[in-house]
Amino acid sequence: MKKIIIDTDCTIDVKGCDLDDAFAILFLLAHPEIDVRLITTTFGNSDENTTYKASKKMLDDLNLDIPLVKGGLYSHEAGEAIKKEVEANDDIIILSLGSAINTQKALALGMDPKKVKSFVAMGGITEELQFNKKIMDELNLSIDYLSTIYVLERLDNIHIITGNNCMKHKYEVPTNPEYKSEFMNYLKPSLERLTKEFIDEFGESKLVVWDALAALYITNSEYFVDIEKNISLDEEILNGYLVEGKDKKVNLPEIKDDINAMDYIVSVIEEND
Repeated sequence: MKKIIIDTDCTIDVKGCDLDDAFAILFLLAHPEIDVRLITTTFGNSDENTTYKASKKMLDDLNLDIPLVKGGLYSHEAGEAIKKEVEANDDIIILSLGSAINTQKALALGMDPKKVKSFVAMGGITEELQFNKKIMDELNLSIDYLSTIYVLERLDNIHIITGNNCMKHKYEVPTNPEYKSEFMNYLKPSLERLTKEFIDEFGESKLVVWDALAALYITNSEYFVDIEKNISLDEEILNGYLVEGKDKKVNLPEIKDDINAMDYIVSVIEEND
């Protein structure tokens, strides 16, 4: 079993916000080889109060007994919880799906970076994100770029699933979907809401479920081609760009062309929740 800490800016059911965090969380909770030890909330898709409330509501609605700790700018509790969990377990993986501030605080509080097996993040771009000729801003790494730099400087075995890679693997919600699992039926109203928002904004019905693809790297790294690069940890991260440099060696995995990532993710949730 792989032990995971999920650090999330979940905004399921929040109008105008994404649901990719919820998709990632429920996929990992459904996966038979994953042990989610802790969920912490941060800012990104929305403010830290909204993301905590959205995360708590989802866990309560589904009767999921997973430790949940609110984090962000104004609390050290999530950082303390991450530090405690890492120090109590061997080979734990941190999945970062929003601002990295909670991991930054865990390190500042004395967490041993060598006890973190790997740090997997969704975010960063290597070129402009274009969605039907509209430019999309990078969010996760740039939203609090100083925390991002702090964390990347100190941790090793870093894997970043970039926005550019995620754009290649979309999910089209079926017309009148009939899901069989509790988790997918819980996601269904938000999937339909987000599809309408995508059509209105981008003229596109296929969704990019960003964070779920980062979760997939943890469960099935064999579906990816690892691409190690040396990057700069400088002001380019303010805009989310991962540019070549000499500061840090990271892995920027790309999903293999013959992998239908979202169909696989949905199938795991449908079969195992």
